[in-house]
Amino acid sequence: MTIPKLELVLRDARIKPVVNEMEIHPHLQQQALFDYSIEHDVLPIGYMPIGSPSRPPRDRTPDDTCDIEDPVIVRIAERLNVHPAVVCVKWAVQHGHVAIRFRQAPQYLATLRSMISEPLTDDEMTAIAGIDKTTASSRAMSFCGKPGRHGSPLGHGRNDHTSLVNQQQIGNR
Repeated sequence: MTIPKLELVLRDARIKPVVNEMEIHPHLQQQALFDYSIEHDVLPIGYMPIGSPSRPPRDRTPDDTCDIEDPVIVRIAERLNVHPAVVCVKWAVQHGHVAIRFRQAPQYLATLRSMISEPLTDDEMTAIAGIDKTTASSRAMSFCGKPGRHGSPLGHGRNDHTSLVNQQQIGNR
């Protein structure tokens, strides 16, 4: 969901959305969309909180980066004595969005305990804000807002994760 699409949904929906599911992680913070969502009482739900280190080759670009290998993330993980993925999820929680993940396995559930342990410092949160790689040409824009390899300009392609509002809830204008 881009800001222009969210503006249309907020204008036309009979039932106002309360959440916006979007890809958010340290390398794709989408701060403008995040702020817009919050300003309009729409809670950002961030999928892929650690990025996508195992993104299939067909979905990779030469500019892809790996959040859990970023020196800022690794340095914080070393200080906390946790895996870098834990730092990414801690950042998500402290950043103010709901982080969801796709995998349910006991070893991942055990790391949830670390979410309530020592928080990231203000300096660490600032450092992570500095590693954002979001640009106008980011992968998110190819999903929603510009024609791209994943679908139509309205973001109805095979990888469109913007199921914010059921099409039937949008009023006809």
